Amino acid sequence: MKSKPKGVRRHVTIREVAKAAGASVSTISAALNNSDYVSADMRSRIEVAIKTLKYCPNDLARGLRLQKTHSLAIVVPDLSNNFYIELVRGVKDYSASASYTVLIGDSRESWEEERNYLDSFHRRRVDGVVRVPAMNAVGGRARAVLGNLPVVYADRHPRERDTYVGRVGVDNTQAAESATSYLLSLGHRDIGIITGDASSGTSRDRLRGFISAIRSAKIRLDRSAIQAGHNDMESGHFHAMQLLTRGQRPTAIFCTNNMMALGALAAIQEIGLACPEEISLLGFDDFYWATLLRPRLTVVRQPAREIGMIAARILIDHIEGRVSIPTPALLKTQLVVRDSCCPPKKM
Repeated sequence: MKSKPKGVRRHVTIREVAKAAGASVSTISAALNNSDYVSADMRSRIEVAIKTLKYCPNDLARGLRLQKTHSLAIVVPDLSNNFYIELVRGVKDYSASASYTVLIGDSRESWEEERNYLDSFHRRRVDGVVRVPAMNAVGGRARAVLGNLPVVYADRHPRERDTYVGRVGVDNTQAAESATSYLLSLGHRDIGIITGDASSGTSRDRLRGFISAIRSAKIRLDRSAIQAGHNDMESGHFHAMQLLTRGQRPTAIFCTNNMMALGALAAIQEIGLACPEEISLLGFDDFYWATLLRPRLTVVRQPAREIGMIAARILIDHIEGRVSIPTPALLKTQLVVRDSCCPPKKM
């Protein structure tokens, strides 16, 4: 009989822990699952036995037995975007505090990529999914891939009706309305907007807020000043060029995504306009190097990490059968005023 290689640690079984603690296997299992019926004295003896024997529970076997894996998944559309990095960190931080691991997918704004990730998550038997749908994803398709797995939407919400246990984000209509009102308060009356794809409920809400502010100011809405982009630098650059080279150039541009704001700033500098003296620029979503740009960007800041943490909390509460916070959970945004906006130049 071959001996175990030197240095390889032998796996301690739950039966050995039970023998050392003077308890049954079922009592050890109940203690590991935080059952209330295990007395404080017995729990203390079990903890001593576990520490002495250096026992590590077999999470895979435990997961199969309980029909849970203590793992979640999150899919986001763009991990190069700092907003989604912070959102993922929020999910991971809360999940770790609840002893859940997290699988991460980056759909790159492609439903095909997202579907592949969702299928992989389902096959890996995750307990639930935090989903930020790709722009071209039709909400109802996800259920065909995930079956009855619980889903919490973060940031974006589906256009079509889809089954979900929670939704976390911000009041996008109010946030965009406040941002537009700020530009109006500076004296801007000809404001262009670069929105995300109309298939996204988030993009539609932000456009709705913009239109509401314009109409409240008794200004005629110029539909040609509304450009629909794709939440990346390239579309921000392209649509900013469309606005900046038209007959009546706007005095301010509002981009409803941080990557599009970067593309718009590149277009402004390419044309040779002074920002903010000749054209003001306001973005949505803050990012850690926004203050390194010149001018420093004025933005609507979302609490990305908190959105992720609350999404994970709602999902884990649902998985474990607890009553959670009301949904949709809409968090407050903050207008961060820096250097990229000023009153329009007098003609």
